[in-house]
Amino acid sequence: MAPKPRVLHIGDNIKYNHDIYQRFASEFELIQPTTAERQREELKRALKEHRWGDFDAIFRPFWNTGGEMGRWDAELISLLPESVKVVASAGAGYDWADVDVFAKHGLFSFLPVSLL
Repeated sequence: MAPKPRVLHIGDNIKYNHDIYQRFASEFELIQPTTAERQREELKRALKEHRWGDFDAIFRPFWNTGGEMGRWDAELISLLPESVKVVASAGAGYDWADVDVFAKHGLFSFLPVSLL
């Protein structure tokens, strides 16, 4: 059996749609950094250390949390493992990320999510 894809869940626990999230969690291995680990300097350190190993996606299910590290710019994006291929974030727009830098790193799939 192939291992489940690994997803870095950025932000607090969900507040709504628990059934949908439970189905999502059954299909993926979720890694959820603490609030302290989501602060920009600590997140950079964790990514440099490869603290969570390789993961396949970044998921920010609630627009009100998960932005502690600030804008995803060249500094942060360059620290992501090459395994990351998808970034999904709740909300409208992409002001939280430098999409041109994401594209240079092969991250072409930006999916605004509002399920959770």
